This record gives sequence, C-alpha cells and structure tokens, in this order.
Amino acid sequence: MKAKYKSSLIVILIFILGITGGMAQSRIIRGTVYNADGKPASGVNVSAHRMSGTPYFTSFDGKFELKIDAKSRYIKFTFNDREETLKIEGNTSDVIDFGKKAEAAAPIATTTGDVDLRTRAQLVQAGVKEYIETASIFEQFYKVGDYKSALAPWTVEYTKYPKSSDNIYIQGIKIYEDMISKASDAEKEPLLNKIMEIYDKRIQYFGNEGYNLGRKATLFLKYKLASADQMTDEQKKEVYKTGYKWLESSVDKLGNGAEAAVLLLLNRATALLFKTGELKADKVMAVYDKTIVIVDANLAKTPDDDNYEKAKAGINRAFVESGAVTCEVLVPMYQAEFAKNADDLTTLKKINYMLNHEDCSDSKLYADVAEKLYKLEPTSQSAFSMARLFLKRKNTAKAINYYEEAINTEKNKYEKANYCYELAQVIYGQKDFSRVRNYARQAISLNTEWGKPYILIGKIYAASAKTIGESDLQQRIVYCLAVDQFIKAKAVDPDVTAEANKEIAQYSQFFPGKEDAFFENIKAGSIFKVGGWINESTTVRLR
Repeated sequence: MKAKYKSSLIVILIFILGITGGMAQSRIIRGTVYNADGKPASGVNVSAHRMSGTPYFTSFDGKFELKIDAKSRYIKFTFNDREETLKIEGNTSDVIDFGKKAEAAAPIATTTGDVDLRTRAQLVQAGVKEYIETASIFEQFYKVGDYKSALAPWTVEYTKYPKSSDNIYIQGIKIYEDMISKASDAEKEPLLNKIMEIYDKRIQYFGNEGYNLGRKATLFLKYKLASADQMTDEQKKEVYKTGYKWLESSVDKLGNGAEAAVLLLLNRATALLFKTGELKADKVMAVYDKTIVIVDANLAKTPDDDNYEKAKAGINRAFVESGAVTCEVLVPMYQAEFAKNADDLTTLKKINYMLNHEDCSDSKLYADVAEKLYKLEPTSQSAFSMARLFLKRKNTAKAINYYEEAINTEKNKYEKANYCYELAQVIYGQKDFSRVRNYARQAISLNTEWGKPYILIGKIYAASAKTIGESDLQQRIVYCLAVDQFIKAKAVDPDVTAEANKEIAQYSQFFPGKEDAFFENIKAGSIFKVGGWINESTTVRLR
C-alpha cells in the first residue's frame, strides 16, 4: 500500500513539474504496423500514453512516427475492428514494430465493442461520448479534405455505429475512391472490394437497394475496366457478368426511377455478353425495350434532361452495334404487326425506329412504313426515314432534301447529330468535301463524345491531299492534318480506337521524308498552315 501511495505521489509530482517547469524528456518512436497476414496495415490510428502531438494514421506502408514522453508506458493501435495496446516500459529502442513481424512484447489487451444500432440523433441525445468525439474528429478532417486522417475515426463510426447516419457510407466511398486514385495497381483491388462492402452494408442498414446496386455496379465497372486494354476477353466477360447482375436488379427495382447511367451501362453490358455468347439475342431485345421505355418516360417528363438524352443515344448505339438483332429477324416480326395496325401512329413509330436503327431500308416494309408515317405525321424521324428511302431509290437530291428537313426539325441534339453525320456521308460520295466537313462539324458540336465525325473529316483531308499545296512535301503535310483528326476521334470516343489506329497506321506512311523537309527548310514539330479549302494548321511529322 505504501509503495502504491508513494508511486501516486511521484505521478502527481511529475504532473505538477510538467506544468510549472516544462515537460519531461521526450523521444521519437518509429515503427511499422502489420496485419495478421504479415503485410503492412493501413488506416491504423497509432497513439501513446503521455504523448505529445496528434495520433498517427498509417498509410499503405504501415509506418508510423510518434513523439512520446520518456515515461510513456504503452502504445495504442486502433484497427478497423479492434483496439490493442503494447507495453513499452523498459523498451529503450527508437524502433518498435507491431504485429506478426514485430519482435516487441505481445499486446496486453484486445477490446471489441458491440455494434450500436442507434441513429445519430439517439446517440447524441444519450450522450455516447465515444461516438460524439469520434464523429467530431472525423468531420474536422473530412471537411478539409484530409482523408488520410479521417479514415480511422470513420472506421470506428462505420464499424461500431453503422446505423448512425447514411452519410457514413457516402463519405466512406469518397474516401476510398480518393485512396484508389493514389494507389498502385496492386493496391487498388482490395480498396475496390472495400467500396463494394460499403455499398452492401449501406443496403443492409438503410435499404434503397435498387439505387445502391446501380451505383455499386457503376463504380465496379468504372474501376475494373480502367485497364480493359490489358484484360483478356474472358476477364472482361466475368467483369461484365458481375456488373450486369447488379445493373439488371437495379433497373427492375427502380423502374422509371432508374438512373440514366445505369440504363446505359446495362445495355452495354448486355451487348458485350451477347457477343461473348453469354446471352441470347432475345435478351438483348428485351433489355433494350425495357430501358428505352424508361428513358422515354423520363424525357416526356423532363424533355431537356441531358443525362437521359445522352443515355438514349448511347442505348441506341449499343443496341445497333451489338449485332443481336438483324433485318432478317425484324422485318418478318414487324410485318404482321404493321398489317394489323397500319394507321396506328405508336405502332408505326416503333417499327420505323427499329428498322432505321438496323438500316433495313432495302425492305418493302421499310418503304411502306416510312411513307405512311410521313403522310400521317411529317416529323424529323419520318423525314429521316424518307431520306433513307430515296437514297435507296438512288434519288440523292430528294434524299438530301429530306435529310435537311430532319436536321432542321429535330430537337434532340444526339439524334440531330446522327442525321448530320449520315448526310455528311451521303455528300462524301459526291466529293463535296467542304460541305461534308460542315455537317461533320455540326455532328461534333451536338455530340462532343462521338469519334465517327472526326474520322470522316480525317478521310476527306487525306482524299484532298493531292490537290492542296505547291509541292509534293506540302501535299504530304496534309496527311499530318488527317492524322490529327484520327487522334482526336479516339481521344473523345474509346469505341473508335481500333478504327482510328488503323487509319493512323495507313496515312502515317505518307508523311514527308526527312530529306525533302530539309531541302524546304521545314522541321519536325513546326506548325504548318495547310491552305486551299482546308485552311487549317497542323504539327509537322516526318517519317
């Protein structure tokens, strides 16, 4: 008893001396925290008895550094799911590791708190000190964007108080996305898995399964396909299969409330899985029908919603490029429907739309539907159908008139972009390259993420090379300008990368030679103005 009393007096004396005469001698402790598997542990809050300064949060290397008092008795490690302490009395080393690889003493205590399912309001009202302090610390770090320091208090909230606030999950996903952006390739997989876990736990405690599954699938595909060019077809298929399951469930649960991005991704995933043999054509058709109805319902409610407009253009594009539905399938299927409802506008519009997207303009059904629809309701869509019809009948002048009518009356910018591009292709056949570029540029201005119009411009530049410039070398520089367009195409639209690369390879071989450039005093990397109708500058490349 006397010894304990004497010890207490010493502690009090040291405390008083610390206030009046300065702190006791301090030292710097460094070390590494390891997980049970022996790997460095990230996101661990490291603090110590009688330390100065703030706790340390470990990064991916598990390392920490603390300034502690010479009389400190232990170091505390707060993991995602537990808290452990390590005795350091008598340990004079400046390097103290903790975990599987550590040589220091074993932890003296492990505590795991029970999960508390009260809401934030209930926890605050009850005065739960740990929650209030942890939430306050987290908010301070999170507000200033210090996600590294915010991780440990967030983990306590996420693990012990999972029902306190839905914001835990929103903020946690943001923190882990930030970590992914700074991580090496090897570190990204477990971080993405953690985000998937956060979505599952959010569904468990806050419901809204349809919305969360859609967001979960969107992030999953975003990060998994970031390195798609390094993946095999089989690996891509497995990624899309996983994403497809969540996307389809999201759309089924939300109906007209499904997000535009989810609807688009579902169609893209469906198209790819059809190409790999995982899904059949009727499934592609069913997904398309279901999602396009949802998109149209949202556009009917909010006509200027750019997200759903963009989704509609992307869904149609994915459907057309899937190869799942052909004219051989569509024409017989719709022939009977047309015979029964030849004067029904809804039926005519649906048939006309599907036949247009598969370019079934050679069929008699296409001609019958196009003419009937334009007679009953001369809209941009029916004018577009008439343009294709007269193009097939080799009446190009009349076809162009209908294309222009479709462009002038269409309100949806993505559909208008499609009309402009198709008209540019028609005029390309007439070699009126200046007009081709005008319509192609209109298409680009309406849909900035579409690469096809850039490729068309590149082709007309290449086709004009022999007619531009005063020398063979100047004519060859036109190919540099053509390649500029192909590079822009794949920069804005990854879907045209293969086609753009093919064109780049074809026309790069016609770049000016080094000897010719030397004699005309033109250097690689210099800016050259191409004249004629093109009237545009490019960077000179030599072969």
